[in-house]
Amino acid sequence: MHYIRFLKTPRLSASSLSSLNAKVTITTDLGESFLMTDIQLTAELEMNGNTILGTSNEYTWKGSNGMRALEVQIPIPTRRGAKFDGLVKMVVKPKDHAYIMNTFEDVLASGGEDGGGVVTLRSMGFKLSLKESTAMSMAERVFVTQQPSSTTTIRIYEETGESIARHICRLFLPGDAGLVLSAYLSSLRGPNPHSTSNRTIHLPVLESLLGGNENDSINALELGAGCGIVGITLGTAFRDVTRKILLTDLSEASEILEHNLALSTLSTSKISHKVLDWSEPLPDFVQKELWNLVLVADCTYNPDVVPDLVATLKRVKVGNEGVLILLAMKVRHDSEMVFFEFMANEGFMVVEKGKVPVGVIGAEEEEIEIYVFR
Repeated sequence: MHYIRFLKTPRLSASSLSSLNAKVTITTDLGESFLMTDIQLTAELEMNGNTILGTSNEYTWKGSNGMRALEVQIPIPTRRGAKFDGLVKMVVKPKDHAYIMNTFEDVLASGGEDGGGVVTLRSMGFKLSLKESTAMSMAERVFVTQQPSSTTTIRIYEETGESIARHICRLFLPGDAGLVLSAYLSSLRGPNPHSTSNRTIHLPVLESLLGGNENDSINALELGAGCGIVGITLGTAFRDVTRKILLTDLSEASEILEHNLALSTLSTSKISHKVLDWSEPLPDFVQKELWNLVLVADCTYNPDVVPDLVATLKRVKVGNEGVLILLAMKVRHDSEMVFFEFMANEGFMVVEKGKVPVGVIGAEEEEIEIYVFR
């Protein structure tokens, strides 16, 4: 998968105030490579979820020529009587609907030789009436998923900035593994939740835990939550059976987690976030709680942190002997396999596993590996 990202968030043209300018790029989840294929993009403005007429422009991302950044400019309509008193967002997406990935179903179906897609980008809302109008240094992802009786929307804010390296060091944005895991969890509460035909893997032990009939029976802890998409999706899809969901990460993630929890429809009594450093002893808010499920996604790509991660999992297991650990990862290099050695040495066993194929435009298909440990 690829993601459109803001290198510079939208701002009014300093010279004329008649256009809105931004700079975007298209990269893989950690920003380690750029889209090397040419695709058409559409940039437009929307207000209250509706496109503002006259604000759409088309651009060509020339990946085959080594493009790394693209300047985007959208004219501001000067129609008589036109008013833009509400919050306006810039939306950048592929022109070809075959490339658009706006639903969890799109994510799970992206595998295949001709698969792959690009995740749409939205700026934060801002007012055009302000002459110095500039969008905040965050962006928004919106994913729609079908639940049995309604359509559910998961909205996630992420960091933006000129330095993609910052994203690699602090994964406070959706990564491929976290996104696929979220899509899988959501599929368990889809229109046909008991059918395996609407999803790519089947993990019966995990699904038995989540499919229990007892309300408010699950306490879930997420380690390295980043932007929080996995925990928020779990709470949204399994609102009835989850009692408490605690998202944890380093202090640098607190701001983005606070924003994303505020966006969700979950109560603060059900989902919250705390700072947790894997190199330190477990704080009381983790140690004194009984946990059924631990979530870990996109946390093993740096082997230097693996010993502390596994040590934290071992500490959580004390007093929670039946706890399931749900891990999602995209293997980028062989050194990540050290995680499994550490887990085996600490007595953790793989109960079940599955692989979800993920298409990549202009490149070979990748896989997201999902494991359940006990």
